[in-house]
Amino acid sequence: MKIAFTGKGGSGKSTLAALFVGHLRATGRRVLAIDADVNVHLAPLLGVTADRGAALSHPDNATSVRRHLMGTNTLVGAVEHFVATTPPGPGSRLVTLDPADPVLAGHGVALDERTHVMHVGTYEPEDIGGGCYHGHLAILENLLSHLRAQPGDWVVCDMVAGTDAFANSLHAQFDAIVVVVEPTPESVTVARRYRELAAAAGVEDLLILVGNKVVDEVDVDYLRRELGAEPLAVLPAQAGLRRARQDGRCPRTEDLEDVGPLRTIADAVRPVSVPRRDAYLRELHLKLAQKDWVRSVHGDVAGQAV
Repeated sequence: MKIAFTGKGGSGKSTLAALFVGHLRATGRRVLAIDADVNVHLAPLLGVTADRGAALSHPDNATSVRRHLMGTNTLVGAVEHFVATTPPGPGSRLVTLDPADPVLAGHGVALDERTHVMHVGTYEPEDIGGGCYHGHLAILENLLSHLRAQPGDWVVCDMVAGTDAFANSLHAQFDAIVVVVEPTPESVTVARRYRELAAAAGVEDLLILVGNKVVDEVDVDYLRRELGAEPLAVLPAQAGLRRARQDGRCPRTEDLEDVGPLRTIADAVRPVSVPRRDAYLRELHLKLAQKDWVRSVHGDVAGQAV
């Protein structure tokens, strides 16, 4: 299963993603946690130092990963012609959650033999005035499109706040997208906009609305009314989580009063069918292939999709 956590900045999505990883670990699942937030919060919340040199978007690492993924796939042409939506083809290498997998072993930090953490990276001084974080996320799209989790495996991704997942293909890469919502007008506005874009993209059925930092039933009623839907799960404001962060500790499921909401989220996720995902990713790739800047830099990449 591949699941993303998103929402307004400050809604608690990174903390909830970290707790969800902890829940999966406690149930014996193999997990790959990916920090894709420009602010890089998930990795530290899991006890991993987000070193610049280890970031997936570091040019050396991105090239290494793409070279591995390309394998003998001649449809790509050259590793330099990987675009964000480049799909796997004949001869491509697929990534698994096996600890011996070259991508996992080479670019992930092992918390234990069943749990690995990666981070995409963030802006660096040399990026000022000359870059966009979407360019950093392209390597994540390549990784996810070439990743084949086995039954029982989970990929948990902490996304950039807001609706950036719709810029390219990230919204189409997951089996579920958790939109974390606080009972505030600003957070609800982001969640509603996410639902609108998801409906337009045909992935609204993958959204899971989760209320967070809820104090009382008034807050729950507010979320129901403003979202026009019942949140799948609701997490109350947690003193244990605040104390953990105040003490400089990573949040743990033991800090929660009840892990039931995490279990509810996990139980609600169903795999997207391979034909549906492949067809939509192909559509997005062909759409990107028509962009003038893509043609200028990479030539005709439409032939990468078969």
